[in-house]
Amino acid sequence: MEIKMQSIHMNRVKCRNALRLTVDDDVNVPDNKPDVRSIIWKNGTVRLNEKKLSGGRLYMKGMLTYHVLYLSEEEGMPVQSIRGELAFDESVELPEACSGDTITVRAEAEELEIGLIHSRKLAVRALLGIMVHAEELHDVRAAIDLQDAPNVHTKKRIIPITSIVADQKDIARLREELFLPSGKAGIAELLYWELEARNMEARAREDVLEAKGELSLFVLWKSDREEGELESYETLLPFKTDFEISGCREGLIEEVMFRLTNENIAVKADEAGEERLLEVEAVLEAEMKLYEEREMELLSDLFATDCSLLPVLQEETYENLLFKNDSRMRVSERIPLSDGMPGMLQICRGSVEMKPDVCVRDGENLKLSGILEVRLLYVSDEDDKPLQSYRTELPFTHQIEVRGLTPESTYDVRCYVAESSFGMVRSGEAELKAELAFSVIAMENRREEMIVDTERKEFDANYLEDLPSMIGYTVRTDEKLWDIAKRYSTAPDEIIRLTERNGEVKEGDLLLVVKSVG
Repeated sequence: MEIKMQSIHMNRVKCRNALRLTVDDDVNVPDNKPDVRSIIWKNGTVRLNEKKLSGGRLYMKGMLTYHVLYLSEEEGMPVQSIRGELAFDESVELPEACSGDTITVRAEAEELEIGLIHSRKLAVRALLGIMVHAEELHDVRAAIDLQDAPNVHTKKRIIPITSIVADQKDIARLREELFLPSGKAGIAELLYWELEARNMEARAREDVLEAKGELSLFVLWKSDREEGELESYETLLPFKTDFEISGCREGLIEEVMFRLTNENIAVKADEAGEERLLEVEAVLEAEMKLYEEREMELLSDLFATDCSLLPVLQEETYENLLFKNDSRMRVSERIPLSDGMPGMLQICRGSVEMKPDVCVRDGENLKLSGILEVRLLYVSDEDDKPLQSYRTELPFTHQIEVRGLTPESTYDVRCYVAESSFGMVRSGEAELKAELAFSVIAMENRREEMIVDTERKEFDANYLEDLPSMIGYTVRTDEKLWDIAKRYSTAPDEIIRLTERNGEVKEGDLLLVVKSVG
């Protein structure tokens, strides 16, 4: 007799942790920059440079990159910018993690404050949210069949299995070139820019994961005209790239997280020698997991009619995909400026950032609430304040249905702004239209007893004597033919043959059971 085994590859979360870290420092204004009168606009991103697991702790090193747009004290240079970095070094406990585990770190600037100490010094402070978890690739081996066992009778059951096909990280280098539209002046000095990844999609293909999306680019510059007026331009640059993944194929379930890092914008001359060509470069980081959902038939019980054969059981705990849900929510709001704010002549830049606050389980629904941080950068109607900004917060709530969700389920909710646009209603009011995207992947924790071996020994003599040679048996409620056959050590097919039935039995049926052992 030979037991046929099968391995199931699963990812298992070993431990999680989270922390909030404050990064702050006083920053001097570079010598080649004019004095600061007031700060207009700021932006910050977090980049993790190094991580190392040692002694149950994860040690991390990274950078907070900040970019500030400000009004200067000099009339000829009214708008200027400063770009810089602050390093951080932190550790977090991961007591159950060990070498070989997959360590995932998500870090973002939850709050960024840049204040003016005096005209030559800024105070930069950021609150970073860092989430860490360790996973291991866990192999479960289970018996699925027996071979060369003529006197052994088996019972099988089907269980749902979510096996992991791939779990890897990779990068793609993106490079795009863009010529300024003909109606825009050339660039004398690039003052400020922002680059974001939008509308990201991932699709599994044969041995590759196809990723496509758009780079949202905003640039602000001093023109090369005599007046040196400010110009701005915002556009979307579509891109597509492939990540090689062995075993990837259509039909798999993708769980992918993209992140744009090492962004850079360079100004170059076009064929006419004018500074009108923008070279955009960035690194797209991808954390990719591919799952396969299927049903697996396992041996659940067995017995033999020529010996005492007992299954050796082992309980396994594993995560099984419960539900994957992607949903969208549209937002349309009027944004009035506060009293006393300069009026708008033109909107240069509008940004919307989602900041979820509370996620509550209500039956089979997840209720998510938080705020949308809305910021406007605009050309004002006051000459001494050519650029102004406005910030406000809008509350949002969204309900996501997750069928089968229980208190023991684990879930991961990711949300982002898929699309946003701003229009000017009048000088004191703008209109926001946005589409918010929510992605939920929920797992159920399953416990299954699996047969991993058998124990064989000769029948006990007392057992054989006590076993009746032949009885008439009435089927009870919810009783199965296989259970009756095991109790009296006979073949299920033999009961069917002697009783002259065609198949399964039901409550109240009278069966003839004849002992097959001894």
